[in-house]
Amino acid sequence: MPPKFDPMTEKRILAAAVKLWRSRGERGLTLRAVAREARTTTPTVYRRFRNKQALYLALAEKFRQDLTEECLGATTPEEFCRRYLQFAEAHPNEYRLLWSAWAETVPSDDVPQPIREWFLTRLADRFGGQPESYLTAFYGAILLSHGASMLLTGPISDFYRQEIYKSFPSISDALLRNAPLFQT
Repeated sequence: MPPKFDPMTEKRILAAAVKLWRSRGERGLTLRAVAREARTTTPTVYRRFRNKQALYLALAEKFRQDLTEECLGATTPEEFCRRYLQFAEAHPNEYRLLWSAWAETVPSDDVPQPIREWFLTRLADRFGGQPESYLTAFYGAILLSHGASMLLTGPISDFYRQEIYKSFPSISDALLRNAPLFQT
């Protein structure tokens, strides 16, 4: 009879991987280092994550959930955009991993997408009409937030960092004020 995998061990492994990723980034994340940090063995880690890529995907999914939780704490679409940017800057390693694995972690059309649903509902409540008619404005806000986030999580001078922080709120707010123009 094969040994059962203890769910607490799996949680320790993922927590160890998160800790290593946050402190050292990609270079510090090896399955051996994760095993050591999780107080388990490398073969135990391999039983749960067949390779480093599988571990990366699990981390990206966790970081996507963290970003979702942070953004859904907003009360307005404008605050959502600011929270998105703040999350990315506060967690640059996590944000870069999340988007490098985007194609493999993004929910499919048949899976609930809480961020999209939240955002579209807020726009429809504010301006009227059906939530789905605001898809273009939603994607505009996400693309703007992602672009600014990618700039902030990369090597950037203090001057340009300040320029982004000065410009981003007024640009994202203008986009959202004019969301009805983008209705489909």
